[in-house]
Amino acid sequence: MALNFDEFQKVVETAQQADAVKADLKRALRKVTTTLGALQAALGEMEAALADDYVSTPRTRKPRTPRPETEGAAPAKKPGRPKKNA
Repeated sequence: MALNFDEFQKVVETAQQADAVKADLKRALRKVTTTLGALQAALGEMEAALADDYVSTPRTRKPRTPRPETEGAAPAKKPGRPKKNA
């Protein structure tokens, strides 16, 4: 039986293409799985929020702490748009 290198080369190329397609499918499946996990978590949160016994807990606001003054620092700028110097 004689080896036909053309046929062998075709088989190798087909296998390489199949491996590339397989890798692309794995990547896509991983992305879909991650997205489905995030969607499932969001649906769980929505289900909890829409439950009859759900009680919202408001966040407490903390006042800003003043920055320590540094020597030689420029004074604070006034809010608003700067005036045109024309």
